[in-house]
Amino acid sequence: MILTDIRFCTRDDLDQLLTVDQVSPHPWPKEVIVHDLTDEVSDVTYLGAYAFTGDKLLGYAVLGKEKGNGLLMNLVVAPEYRRLGIGLQLVVAVAECADELRFPRLVLRVRYSNHAALALYRSLGFRGDATQESFYSDGDVAFFMGLKLPLVLAETAPGNR
Repeated sequence: MILTDIRFCTRDDLDQLLTVDQVSPHPWPKEVIVHDLTDEVSDVTYLGAYAFTGDKLLGYAVLGKEKGNGLLMNLVVAPEYRRLGIGLQLVVAVAECADELRFPRLVLRVRYSNHAALALYRSLGFRGDATQESFYSDGDVAFFMGLKLPLVLAETAPGNR
């Protein structure tokens, strides 16, 4: 696992966010990210995972709100840093922020075909609520998941401490 410096993203991070997003299998429209980070009344929060040496953005997550709950809107990790615990750290940080904002639950939608993401979310205690056929523009199925806050991480087994 690579430990990262998780912090709130600002306008100064825009170029790196766009660069990381563009290597995602399903990038967001550039205009959405630019609007979110430059609009004074945006109701979404971007959290970035940065390398401790330098300020390289390794991944990011987006927290919004939906029906009184925190909504994990997006989670992206640069390809060369995947499967190193960065996504886990970002989800935990988003859950902590959502809890601080007094949301009772953190919810998300994930592509049913994204087995790695499903495994990550399940390992953290997210449970499936429903599916929706053709939710995404390419016709992929969305799996709706949620987690009661605060997020409680399982204790490490004695041999793994």
